[in-house]
Amino acid sequence: MSEKVIVYGTPTCPMVAPVLRTLQRADIAHEYINIQREPEAHERVLEINGGFASVPTLVFPDGATLTEPSSRELIDALEARGATISGGATVVRLQHPAIMIVGGVFLAIGLTQRDSLLIGVGALLLIVALGARLYR
Repeated sequence: MSEKVIVYGTPTCPMVAPVLRTLQRADIAHEYINIQREPEAHERVLEINGGFASVPTLVFPDGATLTEPSSRELIDALEARGATISGGATVVRLQHPAIMIVGGVFLAIGLTQRDSLLIGVGALLLIVALGARLYR
């Protein structure tokens, strides 16, 4: 991508930082615009999202938009435009909520039954899933 991706967001939205990290990891030129400080940007986001101030909202150089994307949706959109994201697919799989749920269940059962194997597996799954979330 030769031009910048515009990322509309707010400092309080927890979804903005992972989007920005993904763009940085893929070495994609981008510009972050805080819609709380720029009324024109706020109006643009409302226009894009049918009256909703949903963030993050991305506008690609080709004019396409993406609102509140999951990690997988963002990676797919970037790869469709020729970007390469290092470790992207692996991180997305490890971030899957099911991994955290299974890890929590294993840990809970292991603790109640005093089963060190279940405790270890549960703890490992939680650590891997949380680590992947921090990585994105």
